[in-house]
Amino acid sequence: MTEVALMTFKFVLAVVLLPLVLASTLALQGQIVELDAVLRHHLWVGMVGYLLLKCFVYDFDHVYRFGQGMVTFCFQFLKPLVSAASFVIPIYTIFVLLAYALMSAMGVLGDWKDLFFVLISATFSMHIILTAQDLYEKDTVVGKPTYFFGMQLIYIVDIFMMALLMNAIVPDFSFPQFFKVLSSTSFDIYQMVFMQLFGFR
Repeated sequence: MTEVALMTFKFVLAVVLLPLVLASTLALQGQIVELDAVLRHHLWVGMVGYLLLKCFVYDFDHVYRFGQGMVTFCFQFLKPLVSAASFVIPIYTIFVLLAYALMSAMGVLGDWKDLFFVLISATFSMHIILTAQDLYEKDTVVGKPTYFFGMQLIYIVDIFMMALLMNAIVPDFSFPQFFKVLSSTSFDIYQMVFMQLFGFR
């Protein structure tokens, strides 16, 4: 009975998180639209390029596992966070962003800027997709409640983290505007659902 209650609770939480998933996606997309058209193009190239490589060339599973190992090693002194950190932290994307910031500060970015944006998008796409795949395979319960709840939570945290990092490194990216859109959109969705459920007009 307790197991059924826990599964039900996870499903309810997964449904509750859906507006935040949608709102965070729209908020990030809104900021990407504000970037230079060339940079937007390279972000799309990175995402589509990764998907094509994964589907037809190499699944990058070993690369992903190696990254998880690095995160686990870095957080091994924080026992409660070790297992979660390897799923939440997009380690390769963080490395790419740090390298971008370093080269930009040194004034040697030059033509490498386009490549960095391709790599930012490709590595983040890899992290999200392979994390979802890993969690899906680990959840053997019918209906996969842990997968749906866990993946949504990871997605929201990762988008939030990326927005913070992009705000610090990319001049045209605005975290305050991202957060404003995230807050207003999620509030509007929750309000609309509440009004529909309880018959308010």
